[in-house]
Amino acid sequence: MANEFVQTNQNDEANDLLRLQMMSLRDSFRQHQNQIRNQYDISETEMEIILYVDKHGAQKMKHIGETFGIKFSTLTSLVDKIELIGLIKRVNSKEDRRSVLITLTKKGKKLVDEYDQQAIKYSDLIAKQNDDSPGIFARLLRMITPESNKLTQ
Repeated sequence: MANEFVQTNQNDEANDLLRLQMMSLRDSFRQHQNQIRNQYDISETEMEIILYVDKHGAQKMKHIGETFGIKFSTLTSLVDKIELIGLIKRVNSKEDRRSVLITLTKKGKKLVDEYDQQAIKYSDLIAKQNDDSPGIFARLLRMITPESNKLTQ
């Protein structure tokens, strides 16, 4: 019975440590994102729009508004600001000239590259730990995030 108590106590301590480490990782990514946002003088929503366009390619204004639940008038103001900074540009759709597409500029791609650098740095550190560190991390991600399942299928 004493061994069970010691084992449970060790599991609780290990779980607490893992929880703190995960929160520390979250905070590190958030701090990095805030630094990038401050450097480019953009809001969280503007950053999310940029990351969305980077991930999904050129997007119609209407689709971005629906995806983020933003009214068209508000989205227009956000896009105006991001465009003025030089991170995105509006282009007319070749299929439907009435549709306006949002694409990233070179400066916008640079922002995304800077944003991704932290994940690249962390993945390099994990890979250097031991031969199976990337595999262990990939299995962990599959357990906790639905999106990572799509990446490995």
